[in-house]
Amino acid sequence: MMHPKLMGILGGLIAGIIIAWLGFAAFLGVVLCGLIGWFVAKVYLGEIDLLDAYERFRSERGRRTRD
Repeated sequence: MMHPKLMGILGGLIAGIIIAWLGFAAFLGVVLCGLIGWFVAKVYLGEIDLLDAYERFRSERGRRTRD
C-alpha cells in the first residue's frame, strides 16, 4: 500500500499537469469524474447504503424548522 504522503504528491502532480495542459475547467471535470467513480465504488463495495441514506434524508427533512 502506498504511503498517504506519496499519494498526495502524485495526486498534486497529476492535478498540476492537467491544469497546465488542459486548463482549470478540464481539471474540474476530471475531479468530478473521480468523485463519481469513488462514490460508485463505495456503493458497489457496500460501504454506502443508498436506501439507508435516503431514509435518513427523508426522516430528517420533515423535522427541520425555519427560524
